[in-house]
Amino acid sequence: MKFYRMLLKKPLREFQRVSSDVFVGENKIKCAHISKGVPTIVFENGFCSGMSCMKYWDSAFMELSKEFSLFAYDRVDDALSKKNIEDMRTHLEDKTEALRIMLEKKGLKAPYILVGHSLGGLYVQHFAKKYPNEVEGMVLVDAVYPEILTEESVKGSEENIVLDTNIAKMGEVILAMPDFDTKLMFILSATQEEHKKDNPDKVTMINRAIEKQKNYIKLYPFAQQTWIDCGHLIQYEKPESIVITVREMVKVLKK
Repeated sequence: MKFYRMLLKKPLREFQRVSSDVFVGENKIKCAHISKGVPTIVFENGFCSGMSCMKYWDSAFMELSKEFSLFAYDRVDDALSKKNIEDMRTHLEDKTEALRIMLEKKGLKAPYILVGHSLGGLYVQHFAKKYPNEVEGMVLVDAVYPEILTEESVKGSEENIVLDTNIAKMGEVILAMPDFDTKLMFILSATQEEHKKDNPDKVTMINRAIEKQKNYIKLYPFAQQTWIDCGHLIQYEKPESIVITVREMVKVLKK
């Protein structure tokens, strides 16, 4: 979360919606939803630990709530940064099943349009591959690129090595699953030019992330990629890009 706060260019306000709690087993999870029929737009946060992250979708959520069923929630990712997860397949399946339970409890039925930011982009890819008949389309918002676990893929600061390793393991599991080469997909990628100017010590890391964004079109050649002139938090800095993209996807799906 320190990383996200560093990226903010404007004050972070509270998420303007009526939130509610939902239980998955004994775990109470904060969420927000609007029910207006299908399709349902589902928002997946990036890596989140210690505070609410669904508030980053605030502006886009409120605008889209005028037209669509929506669901956002606070996924907890503490385990990813604290321990090496041996069985990543089970971890991903547990997260996907938890989301399906929450959607069911809120009465939000498939088909879904999954919108995943950063790490959330990996979770929505897993969901779509696991349950392709429940997903009509995906929007990847500067999403983490799934890749095979290598020394290069876990290159980072010592404090993030556990998180980086787990994320790479997630990528391995997703790449090994059956493909969805006909799924409607829009990819929003951040140019991060201003962030590079403000943080010259992180230029190498940012450039590496941008190169991985370019690889998405090679992985999913059927997708449509748009570069957004902002930092990593596209949904916060340029919420209108989320709104426009979701509306365009629904328009295409209705044809």
